[in-house]
Amino acid sequence: MKSEPAVSSFGPFFDLTAHFPRGVFAYFLLKGNSGAAPETVAAFLASRGHEAIKVHRVAQVHSATVVPADKTPCEADAIIVTSPGEAARVVTADCVPILMASPGGRAAAVHAGWRGTLANISARALEALGAKPSSVSAYIGPAIGPCCYAVDEGRHRAFQEAFPEIVPRHVSEEPLRLDLSAINAALLMKAGVPRENIFREARCTSCDDALCCSYRRDGERAGRMVAVIGLERRREVPCPR
Repeated sequence: MKSEPAVSSFGPFFDLTAHFPRGVFAYFLLKGNSGAAPETVAAFLASRGHEAIKVHRVAQVHSATVVPADKTPCEADAIIVTSPGEAARVVTADCVPILMASPGGRAAAVHAGWRGTLANISARALEALGAKPSSVSAYIGPAIGPCCYAVDEGRHRAFQEAFPEIVPRHVSEEPLRLDLSAINAALLMKAGVPRENIFREARCTSCDDALCCSYRRDGERAGRMVAVIGLERRREVPCPR
């Protein structure tokens, strides 16, 4: 799939809410966004009608660590949100951003670099979500594609050995390449998420200079994109007089 960007005073973004169950909102802030600080993301959410949302973040360290929102901030690479009025955000600039949610009011934001992917962080986050996998919806955002992600023989072999049913063992092309987005999608399906519940963005961050940040393309000058997912506040119903 290829989402159509919208524009706000906070910069361009994808509205992903329609891909998730009722009561869940989700957005992906693209290149040129106004910042990833929790208060900035909360202000963006307020501009979209999601008032007074507490945004949780972690210090991303390319791990397979998944934490509940009430343990943040800490070092980790995936956050689980279970309380209405709260959201989780991760930032990326080539790594794979993954958002997940279930109809039972649980959501997750995942940062999957090559180390996290190799350690199967997407399936770990799915397990921590505590929902029936067949009920979960997932969005896999823009990430570096195999067109631009060449790897050495050692890294390619590590993925072949970890996921022999996903990464082919006999590859004749040079240089060797990995498709981290496709691998994460396959791992989620292996863990029980239906193919039709996975929405995978068909954009290579390194190729799409107009909309995407890419560390591989721009080095230290690269900005960061923001993936955020959260649970709507419960509406208070006035008591009848």
